[in-house]
Amino acid sequence: MDRDVLGDRYTLLDVLGDGGMARVYLARDGVLGREVALKVLRERYAEDELFVERFRREAKNAASLNHPGVVQIYDQGRAEDGTYYMAMEYVPGGTLKELIARRGPLNSSEAADIASRVADALAEAHRGGIVHRDVKPQNVLLTASGEAKVADFGIARATSSRTMTETNTVLGTASYMSPEQVRGERVGPQSDLYSLGVVLYEMLTGRLPHEASDPIATAMKHLERPAPHPRDANPVVPEELDALVVRLLSKDPEERYPGAAELAEDLRRIRDGLPPLASGFGGQTRTNPTVVAPTRPVPRSGGPPARRQIPWALVALLVGLAVLGGVAWALSRSPSEQSPSDAGRNPVARRSPRSPT
Repeated sequence: MDRDVLGDRYTLLDVLGDGGMARVYLARDGVLGREVALKVLRERYAEDELFVERFRREAKNAASLNHPGVVQIYDQGRAEDGTYYMAMEYVPGGTLKELIARRGPLNSSEAADIASRVADALAEAHRGGIVHRDVKPQNVLLTASGEAKVADFGIARATSSRTMTETNTVLGTASYMSPEQVRGERVGPQSDLYSLGVVLYEMLTGRLPHEASDPIATAMKHLERPAPHPRDANPVVPEELDALVVRLLSKDPEERYPGAAELAEDLRRIRDGLPPLASGFGGQTRTNPTVVAPTRPVPRSGGPPARRQIPWALVALLVGLAVLGGVAWALSRSPSEQSPSDAGRNPVARRSPRSPT
């Protein structure tokens, strides 16, 4: 954009961030006299019905959730030149991803508090029949006082929708995907809880529970590797919080938590030094303090070794990733030595030091 005012209402002040689909500006709303985060769809996508629909869906999903833990949507529209825009609540404290990168592991009380606020927001979304599907620290914004708000409902769907592909586009972020998302199965609220478990693990340890050289290998680890214990990476994590994270990272959705509201309550109790209330969960400890690496089954004598079966939905994941570009080579040659980047920072969050646009 090469002008200073959009839609005869929003004066562009600065660039807050860039994403593949949109750019976000800090803007001044001339009608209501307040600063907003103005998300503008990139010009090359303005004629693409899929991207326009996803852009509108983000505004509609978030606007339907009247909750202090969800970034609020004030306005959306199309300017006279065809530019699609969305005016959102400006959250000045940066993203949770940036906080972790800056400080390393958070203390257990702070991590439990932030996770409880995210769980509260997800509970509201789930009550409305919306599954976020892309819970990650880049999509958790922090206010100046450190309160968490969930952003970016652009790929959220009703609980009956399929999750992995949408016209060959991967939906979700490999490092935070639940096993059922990786397999391309229908998702429910427990899928968001798994992703929040990954976020909580990252807050407590400063790193991800499963990492690999490319998104495909990372997704496979979510399918095959056992859930690591945060206490193995950070011994100061309380046992109750350690057990809660491992439960959230269960491969079976039914073994996680009954719902986000119950999770939020237990996180607050652990934050306050109280035992969790979830049925069959209080006082749970583990007998083996180390994570045992998965082993391959030993074939029976007298017959050929069993071949590992790869779900067809996972094949769809590989194709989707290839279409995105950058990992297509992973299907035909060995992975690169370069580590993956998990979607970068969320552009809604933080004021850039750059001079105003």
